[in-house]
Amino acid sequence: MKTQAFAGFSADTPLKPFQFERRNVGPKDVHIEIHYCGVCHSDIHTVRNEWGGAQYPLVPGHEITGVVKAVGNGVSRFKVGDR
Repeated sequence: MKTQAFAGFSADTPLKPFQFERRNVGPKDVHIEIHYCGVCHSDIHTVRNEWGGAQYPLVPGHEITGVVKAVGNGVSRFKVGDR
């Protein structure tokens, strides 16, 4: 599935649009259509490689909100349409 994001491509350049291919939903996966994403200070440290170990391209942002679009057959806590 084609996915669009903003990614860092090095520690000292601004985030840029980035498109990549995601794998299919697995048995324990939840596919969320992300409506909003927050970038926190930890994300900024990570993109700038201030803690070391960054692998680029790097898509920051783990604080998200959206709607569940699909769930794997091993998922019981969430269902399609959940926010």
